[in-house]
Parts: sequence; C-alpha cells; structure tokens
Amino acid sequence: MKKSILALLLVLLLGVLSACGSSSSQTASEGDGQNAAEETREETTEETTSEDAGHAASDGSTMDMTEVSKVDAPEGFEQIAAPQEGDTVATISVKDYGDIKVRLFEEIAPYGVKNFITHAKEGYYDGLSFHRVISEFMIQGGDPQGTGMGGESIWGTPFYNEVSDQVGVIRGSLCYANSGMDPSNGSQFFITQLEEVTEEDFKNYEAQGYTFTEEQKKMYLENGGCPWLQGGYTVFGQVYEGMDVVDEISKVSVDDNDMPEQEVIISSITVSEYEAK
Repeated sequence: MKKSILALLLVLLLGVLSACGSSSSQTASEGDGQNAAEETREETTEETTSEDAGHAASDGSTMDMTEVSKVDAPEGFEQIAAPQEGDTVATISVKDYGDIKVRLFEEIAPYGVKNFITHAKEGYYDGLSFHRVISEFMIQGGDPQGTGMGGESIWGTPFYNEVSDQVGVIRGSLCYANSGMDPSNGSQFFITQLEEVTEEDFKNYEAQGYTFTEEQKKMYLENGGCPWLQGGYTVFGQVYEGMDVVDEISKVSVDDNDMPEQEVIISSITVSEYEAK
C-alpha cells in the first residue's frame, strides 16, 4: 500500500482528520492542537461570537472575524513560487536540525499571518517544541504546553479559517491546526510533509466523499500533500527552503501519541522582508 494511503489511514485511526495535534491527535487551535479530529472537537466547545471577537492584541489591533473567510487568490499567485524582493518571510530555526524558511501569504490569510508574525516577534514560539510528528504526513508545534491542548491567538480568542480554492495543503504548506470547528485557530501550526499523491489516491478520497476541482488535483499530483485537508485549514505560508529539515524531523522516534521521544525544539522564529540574492 502506498505511503500516502497509509498516512491517511493513520490519521483516520488517530481521529485526527485534520492535520495536527491535541493530546492524542490534534489541531492547531487553542482547544487542542491540530487535529481536526473528533477528539479535538470535543475538547474545543466554546465558539467565538461577534461580540467577543474584537479583543485587542498587544499591538492594539483587533480581530473582528465573524465567519470563515473565503478569498480568491490574486491574479498571478503561485503557491510554490520563490519569494520576491520585499515579500514577508519567516525563518523557523530548529535546534540541532537547521532552518525552515517560509514565504507568508498575507494576501490569502491576513489574520493568520498577523497572528503568526506577532507571536514570533514577541518570542512566543521560542523554546517550544514540535510536539506531534507523523512521518509522511506533517510536523506540528506552537503549543506552550507541549501537549497539543494549549496556546492561543494574539487576540486571546480563537479565530476563523481563511481559505482559498486556489491554495492547497500541499507538501511544505504552513497551516494552522484546528479542532475541526470554527472558530478554533490559535497558536499551533503544522507543516505538511507527505511527498506523493497519485490518481489512485484520488479515487480513494473521492470514494470517501471528498471532492476536488481538476486544478486542485493537478496541484496535489504535482506537489504532494494532503488533499483530504483541502478547505478545512488556513494555509498561510509555504516552505521555500529547508524541506530537508522538515523531512529529517519527520523521521524522529515518537511514542504512541506521536510525540517525539527526544524533544525537537524551536529555537526561534524570525520574520523579515525577503532580500533577493
């Protein structure tokens, strides 16, 4: 059986249908981690209303999302394109492993990018771990508790997904973990690692009720990734350098809860404007 199918089965068995972690599986939101899984859904039960959505962040900004944001990618947008001069990029430095460099999608997920940038600049992620790792799937971090059950947004309240049909959860995507409910994005994030998606995989996904456009199929067939997560997670960046680091982290030994037996620590996350070489 192909690795990609095994990865999907593993996710389903763990109850993680989403991409990331909570204590046993999880999602990137505050109630848990990143696993849009059913377990996580039980953990995150509090929903944000339009009345409590406008909490101020440390920089005075507010978050007033009241529903999922669905946007069309701007003309000429290419998810896997290298960053251009002046683009906002982030460097995730992982102790003993190296740097993962990501181009951030401010035009696709402005709230998600702002949340990540502010947390990064305030040192929120420094010293945290990639607490959930599943080879041929993803690596997940950003939880101060290190369990998949913690973390919050800069506004102190969960926020909704920001999605685009033209942006996929392809290999190397930087996404927020959530509980499978909206709003539930917080501080946890994951980076997808699955390398290959085949036509046979799509037949299996569609037999399970998933639907994809021809453009989306092409995107996953060419780039790998996790088609079953399409539309359910905020993709707010794409790795443009350092996927070898992601692949190396994905190989670590983990326990029964997918937690690395030896901690994988985020030394720092720095944000800057890209300078062409």
